[in-house]
Amino acid sequence: MKRFSLFLILLSAPLLMWAQHPSDYNKSGSSFPQINADNSVTLSIRAPQAKAITVDLGGRYPMTKDENGVWTATTAPLVPGFHYYSLITGGLSFADPATYTFYGMSRYASAVEVNEAPADADFYLPKKDVPQGAVRSVKFWSDACQQYRRMYVYTPAEYEKNPNKRYPVLYLQHGGGEDETGWIYQGFADVILDNLIAKGEAEPMIIVMNSGYATLPGSTDSFDAFEKMMIEDVIPFVDKRFRTIADRDHRAVAGLSWGAKQAYDLAFGHKEYFSWVSGFSGIIVIGEFNPRNPGFKDPEQFAAAWNGIFKNPTAFNKDFHLVFCTTGEAEGKLIEEMHELLLANGIQNEYYCSPETAHEWLSWRRSLYQFAKKLFK
Repeated sequence: MKRFSLFLILLSAPLLMWAQHPSDYNKSGSSFPQINADNSVTLSIRAPQAKAITVDLGGRYPMTKDENGVWTATTAPLVPGFHYYSLITGGLSFADPATYTFYGMSRYASAVEVNEAPADADFYLPKKDVPQGAVRSVKFWSDACQQYRRMYVYTPAEYEKNPNKRYPVLYLQHGGGEDETGWIYQGFADVILDNLIAKGEAEPMIIVMNSGYATLPGSTDSFDAFEKMMIEDVIPFVDKRFRTIADRDHRAVAGLSWGAKQAYDLAFGHKEYFSWVSGFSGIIVIGEFNPRNPGFKDPEQFAAAWNGIFKNPTAFNKDFHLVFCTTGEAEGKLIEEMHELLLANGIQNEYYCSPETAHEWLSWRRSLYQFAKKLFK
């Protein structure tokens, strides 16, 4: 019901853009937060006994209290897109009770959407005349982690109608502090693919979304089981449970931020499984080896990465159909530098920059939109 309500709100959102209006993610009957015409956000909460409250939203803003115990604050203008936020009192950060919550910041948090132009938002808004795929919550046993886990799996609208057809698969990872729900509730991955497939701009595909937090038994490392889990548990399970085309030419991996690192690690460390890879707002990194480390520009160190996967650019470019690097314009030049360094070392790759956006979900929705159009062609 929560997601259905959000979609109804989002469908009406273009009518509200550029004028002061309640946030798309407010609970029914909640007037605040308000998105203002200049993209600032006004927040309000009634807490007569509180001594002080601060808003943590793109910066920290002390709230002021009126004679009725109502606290308010207005932020500076924010870039368009999805922004997590918290309220703070007595040293405790908590979600605003007036809003829906999303798993981010390593906990459930409030969020606001600073709306973009209606025409630009069209690609992730659901439409009544577009066939909708299904999103399944799937439990599976992980030998790597020695626990039952959950993944979300998107199948295209035609999946049930074509019982003999098999589909390519995109493994899609969230960022740090988020989980397997992110690409559905914050990223609208299913809606983006529904719209693209309906227009013939993307191949019908399965999307698999897992939590990137995976720990080996007895370990305290939050990520040390991830690759083992994906290769030994997840991919075999998906290929058995769903009608996949189970080869590397029809298998892609992508992720955002920390999930971008995981995507590059999976693709370059296990090229026998993947031939399409994208990092959204994330870099190729091995320890201290990254685009701003001098070693990244050293031909010998570059060639030695991932057991020499970059040593023979001709072979690499034949093995990988697409390496796709993306970023938000407000994030700076790091990903563009990586793109150019890869090209300088003979590694073919493509680059996309999301106009005006930052390290947040609008950048990543746009990145998925661009990447999905290129996949499995």
